[in-house]
Amino acid sequence: MDQKLLSRFKEFYTLETFQVAYYNEQLQSSTDEYYCHAFEKMAQIEQGHVDFFAEELDKANVDPPTVKGSVFSLAGTFLGDMVKSTGAHNTCKLGMALENKAIQTYQAFIQESTDKKYSILRRTLMEYRLDEEFHSLWLQDYMKKHPI
Repeated sequence: MDQKLLSRFKEFYTLETFQVAYYNEQLQSSTDEYYCHAFEKMAQIEQGHVDFFAEELDKANVDPPTVKGSVFSLAGTFLGDMVKSTGAHNTCKLGMALENKAIQTYQAFIQESTDKKYSILRRTLMEYRLDEEFHSLWLQDYMKKHPI
């Protein structure tokens, strides 16, 4: 496996791991059952993405990037506390920023993976991009229904 591909896998592993930490933190910051269920679902889907990239790195005998649990936990908690004090609208706004970053990064990776040998990977990347787009749309819809 080439170095550029491994670098991309590490990049996605880190990005997706951060999303999981952020979404899990939101589960503890709201009493809105529907909101919590949505964030739980998003965290589960993002965890599937994390697992995929970890498995790909493992196949190449490369350790996933060390994501300091306390740093990610602290970031998730800090962002959760910050957004909790300003409301669900801002939680969704930050979630959309994370999702949009993931969408852009997936699109770039998809465009880099045009070689036929990457056809299965490309399909997976497109599926994951769709997941990110669906998350972004849900967050956008929730913001419309729950304005500041």
